[in-house]
Amino acid sequence: MTTQENFTKAIQFIKQHQDGEVAELLRFRGLNYNMIYGVSQQIMSKFAEKIGRNQELASMLWKENFREAKLMALMISEPACISNEEVETLIAGCTNHEMVEIGTFYLFSKLPHVLEKVYEWIQSDKEFYKMAAYTMIAQSAKHNMSFIDVEKLTPFYKQDFTNPSYFVRKSLINAFQELAFRKPGLKQPIIKATKYILERNKGSEFELQAKDMLQVLNYC
Repeated sequence: MTTQENFTKAIQFIKQHQDGEVAELLRFRGLNYNMIYGVSQQIMSKFAEKIGRNQELASMLWKENFREAKLMALMISEPACISNEEVETLIAGCTNHEMVEIGTFYLFSKLPHVLEKVYEWIQSDKEFYKMAAYTMIAQSAKHNMSFIDVEKLTPFYKQDFTNPSYFVRKSLINAFQELAFRKPGLKQPIIKATKYILERNKGSEFELQAKDMLQVLNYC
């Protein structure tokens, strides 16, 4: 089957599985898309698995300006052969946390140069770049601990623990909990950094967040 035929098949599949109630719920949650058909992630994931990785098809789907095509493009992109320029186009086009989560799970965390992207995006002042970086750390912690450099990441942990974005903070906390849980030797430096954060945020909204983090770390 040609790429064009697979593209037509994918668009037809999306339209056949549209769900107005799901679409309305996604809009209610404030997800930023030009258009939503309401196909669940689970249904799209199964279809993407059948299609397999296909960068040419992913590029065609990404150009379609609606939710399901964007997400499916992220699901079938090929980590091993996608260009850096294409990766940058995808992260720049992520307009909400759902896209970042899908993009990271299926693509960004599987890039051959994942560590380079982590350190590049974690320094960005853009919300979804930072969110992607921390989500990549969490995903990578589950599969490959060899590259983790907590000392290098600690300044960003201290800085972004109080980031204005809920999604950045949530991703950061999840990432560092994963690091502490997966490799006990990393726990003490993270605890030390969290105590530093707590001392400097007493009386603020982040005091409880830091205390909760310490409690979780002590049980890792």
